[in-house]
Amino acid sequence: MAPFLQAVERAGLSAIDLGASVGITPEMLSDPSALAPANSIYRFAELASDVMGEPHLGVKLGLDPEITQWPVVADAFLNSSVMVEFFARFLLDAQKFTTKVDFRLQLGGEVSWFERDRGFAPSQMPAQIDAFSVGLFVNLFREALGDRWQGAKMTFRVCDPEVARIKAIGNCALAKSDARTLAFSFPSEWLVLPLQRQQSTEAATRTPKPPSDALIAAIRSNIRLNLANPEFGVPYLVEQMGFNRRSVQKYLRERGSGLADLIEEERRKLAFNLLEQTDQSLEEISQALGYTDVSNFSRAFRRWSGVAPSNWREGWR
Repeated sequence: MAPFLQAVERAGLSAIDLGASVGITPEMLSDPSALAPANSIYRFAELASDVMGEPHLGVKLGLDPEITQWPVVADAFLNSSVMVEFFARFLLDAQKFTTKVDFRLQLGGEVSWFERDRGFAPSQMPAQIDAFSVGLFVNLFREALGDRWQGAKMTFRVCDPEVARIKAIGNCALAKSDARTLAFSFPSEWLVLPLQRQQSTEAATRTPKPPSDALIAAIRSNIRLNLANPEFGVPYLVEQMGFNRRSVQKYLRERGSGLADLIEEERRKLAFNLLEQTDQSLEEISQALGYTDVSNFSRAFRRWSGVAPSNWREGWR
């Protein structure tokens, strides 16, 4: 809501009156950490567009170069070396500002998707908020990739494509989705290209942060998605996520772990969960863990627990 609030104030209009009309109190407006009901935010954005006579307000706010300093994205963007790291940081940081929204990054061989699921079907069509997201992510990718960015390779699915359809977003494709979800696709290779952003003097002299807990959480999530693949391992993980293997391994070693340890840990947790919570056969569990042979799974499980998986299941029940 903050960018729309600032736009209303710059236009010389009363943000307090506009907020009151949609159930947003002056206290909410004065406290940057306050959370407002989602439908109220959507209505505020639509009213701001109407009273300002600017049907494309949202997308233009998202395209503002200064938006990369917006707290929700600035820290993640400035402290990332590739876009996949930005998304890892952003996904976890953004959850601090929401109560129901679920963000997902779906990695594909050639094309990847980012999706935001609001968790409910809003009563107010969030057209301006969706358009803001279009402008924001076009802005971020354009700054991150420089002349390597190609709008024609991005497709956005929003509730009202016409609200975001302006020349400034380039040749990005716009398609219609329901009011609950927003999604966009882009070439998977963009996730691992070094960022070419223009940094401020402060950012340029800042000591780079090590891989954060957000990145580690993203690694764990990627591991869980790929455990059933018999070819999955550290090289596959590094290639898919595009991070600096040496840097991440050093960060993990300082905490008594490593990439192989994370894979082993997630595989072990899934094994115990499937044995305790499901009736799947040992063959099915072996496949879910990426083992091509039940005997390999049994040996691994003995190493983890000291007993055979069948004996563990009997003892648990």
